[in-house]
Amino acid sequence: MSTLPKKTTSFLENELKRSKSIDSFLDEHQDELSDCCLSDQLARLMAAKGLAKSDVVKRSNLNEVYAYQILSGTRRPSRDKLLCICFALNTTLIETQNLLKESGFAPLYVRSHRDSIIIFALTHGHSLLQLNTDLFDHGEPVLE
Repeated sequence: MSTLPKKTTSFLENELKRSKSIDSFLDEHQDELSDCCLSDQLARLMAAKGLAKSDVVKRSNLNEVYAYQILSGTRRPSRDKLLCICFALNTTLIETQNLLKESGFAPLYVRSHRDSIIIFALTHGHSLLQLNTDLFDHGEPVLE
């Protein structure tokens, strides 16, 4: 995935507020801003983890055609579908949070009952099947 930012989000927010024009802000901070599309980020993660698209598709439990469309960038997934892909990729919590945020979704929130179960599964290396069992057992909608 991309390298870690050099400046904090709070710093960039303050810089944006103080900036006299959006063009000057974008020019000055272009190295700190993400312009990578989701399919590129997923491809980088697959390469880093040594996974083939077919492996990710199979492990995601999503419709095969739909999963391939997400990976190729022709379909935008819902938050839950992206989480299925994250579990198929065996992403860390940080990688998952980054993918969610950069895709315009709310990050996982520990105060949410359902999100807490998902966070626990991510941090303990659970499979999507194990996660869905835990979600079901706790009366939460499963990822599908």
